[in-house]
Amino acid sequence: MKSKLLIFMIMLGIITLFGCSQSSSQKAASKENNGTSNSESSVEEVSFRFAHGYPVEQHTHKGFEQLKELASEKSGGKINMSIFPSGQLYNDVGIVDAISSGQIEAGATTFEMLTSLVPSAELIVLPIFDDYAHLHKSLDNGVREIFEKEFAKVNLYPIIWGDFGIAYYASKDTPLKTPKDFIGKNVRTTSPLMSKYVEAAGGTPISMPGSEVVQALQRGTIDAGLSAPVAFIAQQYYEVTDYYTGPLNAGISISLVNLDWWNALSEETRNIVSESAKEVEGWMSEEVQRLHEADAKTLSEKGMEFVEIDKEAFKEVEEQVLEDFYQSTGDIGKEIMEIINSSRE
Repeated sequence: MKSKLLIFMIMLGIITLFGCSQSSSQKAASKENNGTSNSESSVEEVSFRFAHGYPVEQHTHKGFEQLKELASEKSGGKINMSIFPSGQLYNDVGIVDAISSGQIEAGATTFEMLTSLVPSAELIVLPIFDDYAHLHKSLDNGVREIFEKEFAKVNLYPIIWGDFGIAYYASKDTPLKTPKDFIGKNVRTTSPLMSKYVEAAGGTPISMPGSEVVQALQRGTIDAGLSAPVAFIAQQYYEVTDYYTGPLNAGISISLVNLDWWNALSEETRNIVSESAKEVEGWMSEEVQRLHEADAKTLSEKGMEFVEIDKEAFKEVEEQVLEDFYQSTGDIGKEIMEIINSSRE
């Protein structure tokens, strides 16, 4: 009898321990599931429009498609981004005002297009960076932070600082190797400072959206335009020009959001978009490096001849234009240049 009672007590203890273990596991699982649910619930359903003027064949557009996919994937499908490429909603000139005023939530353009709202952004048109490594180091050393504060003043927030490619002058008939080659030439420019650069070199600046440049070259409205080899290929500059001269400035494709709209999003939603944008920014940088040699080969095969610019011949022009930049931007411009100069290896 005693042995039966002992066995019964042992079995009862085992059942009790097993039951407690199951209860603890269920509570832990429930707590974990509740945490996941809370995290997901903090990401609201959000749909936004993203406009740009780049061709769909260009690496910039492919990067924006990645941003759309990453944000949707990381949010469980709650973040929906609609892309409007090739100037469907706004061209590269009008997109900045559209984002700042809230006509659209987000978009991208070349960095110097911000000049009308942020004068210091115009610095990018000058050949002041040795290469993209120098540009990236300058951004990390304080230039990015300065511009974020300047952008905030006009209701903008940058999410992607994308490498666009080193810029060159694409021209017909003769390469623009020295200032004397600019004399009598109509050159497409994208900002007032670039216009001053062309004027100081002896040319006539012409302002127009990037989507109109090839047609203007074909019609003879302009004799040259400034862009990167990736654009020369995507927009078929080689059909209407003979030379590309450089290297000149390091181009940036800046992706922006309306700051009021951005701040109204939950922190978790902003984090997902920011994480996705950072991945895309890294991919763009790698892609530009990968494409550089391939683009040079393609342009050569298409009949565009590369001519190296005589940098020494433009030294006086650059000094004159840089002085104009300091006059229009004051201490902000000088602070940015100090960081850039100190960031050289």
